Amino acid sequence: MPINLFYTIEDGNGDQSVVNLPIEELDVAAGVNFPFILETAWDIINPLVNGHLVNCGVTIQADISEFTNAAVAAIADVQEKAEFVFRAAGGFLKRISLPTFIETFFTGSGAGNEIDVTQTAVQNFITMIEDGVDDALVDPTPVQFVTDHSEDVESYVKGRQSWGRNRR
Repeated sequence: MPINLFYTIEDGNGDQSVVNLPIEELDVAAGVNFPFILETAWDIINPLVNGHLVNCGVTIQADISEFTNAAVAAIADVQEKAEFVFRAAGGFLKRISLPTFIETFFTGSGAGNEIDVTQTAVQNFITMIEDGVDDALVDPTPVQFVTDHSEDVESYVKGRQSWGRNRR
């Protein structure tokens, strides 16, 4: 699957549009220099547009055919979410929202609004976010989850039920 370079460009009215440039699949573990690729491609695009570059990045898609992926439940609703709040190294908060959260994982077997941290699946998620994902095949150091400012996420603070904007 291709890797996608994206550039968000803003016009004089504040409206934004995204340019997507798929590139060939690369061996990410080999240390691809994405900032260099992004900057080089932008240097070519920049003379063609008169908008302002707001942000850019890389999206890597994965073949999920081998993933365990349960069928959708009839009651699944992407607007019904659980919001997990974590504290980062610099003291800032990192919020992670999971859509279609299983209702019985809220306190009171789903009757409450707080996330039930006694549930094994919930504990596993919190541990993964706090401790990272171990990829011993590539590097013995776990890949850490971070905030948007690259601060390590360190500890779980709280979690509660959250509804999306378009609840029907």
